[in-house]
Amino acid sequence: MVKSYQNTLETAKELEKKLEGFHDFRVVIYPSYPALPEVCRNVSPDSALKIGGQDMFWEEEGAFTGEVSGKMLLEIGCEYVEINHQERRRYLKEDNEMSNRKLRAAVKMGLKPFLCCGEEVMDTDEMVQAFIKKQLHELLTGVTAEEAKLITFAYEPMWAIGKKETANLGHIQMVHHYIRFVVEEIYGKEVADAALIVYGGGINMETYLDIASLPDVNGLFTTGCGIDPDTYSKLAITTAQMLKEKGL
Repeated sequence: MVKSYQNTLETAKELEKKLEGFHDFRVVIYPSYPALPEVCRNVSPDSALKIGGQDMFWEEEGAFTGEVSGKMLLEIGCEYVEINHQERRRYLKEDNEMSNRKLRAAVKMGLKPFLCCGEEVMDTDEMVQAFIKKQLHELLTGVTAEEAKLITFAYEPMWAIGKKETANLGHIQMVHHYIRFVVEEIYGKEVADAALIVYGGGINMETYLDIASLPDVNGLFTTGCGIDPDTYSKLAITTAQMLKEKGL
């Protein structure tokens, strides 16, 4: 809830232009609901940009005032959806059970969820791992291995969101590796090895390349430096160059 409707349309158009011909990896954007249909109509299918909704309800239709269904997102052209974002947990009191219902609805209809997870406060490695394990088991209840292949896991510690400094690199790698371990525990090695796990929380232009090069980090989940098309396109292009140079 940062840009106006018109600003959102202009940002998407400018970002698509700056990433013309870029296909090294997927670049997913999550415009606000009012702008979603227009962004979906105007972004070319050949663009690097893929589009998702910032949230969804767990029922396809019904008397749920103010909510948006996954069916609606698919109808306007969305491919992705965010689920369990920390800000929704903090301000709207969403919990694992509610997010699990949304996740099961999303994968059932073929949407690709960005499933957010992460601890709320800074703590010891052991406590963070215990939190992550419990949260993932509850979030993934009833989700099959085939459905889990649609999920991108987004690690975003609540305490790091919007801060000038990210979690340190050792902590980020440790948690990403542990998320992969938990996914393997639930679904087996094949699903875990193929799982995409991305980092979000205080990413800035000084640290993003170091984070993107960590062994178990498969992408960046940005907000602050993702709302400016110049900054965001630079982030995507230079990350791709770095990964190529390192043979990753």
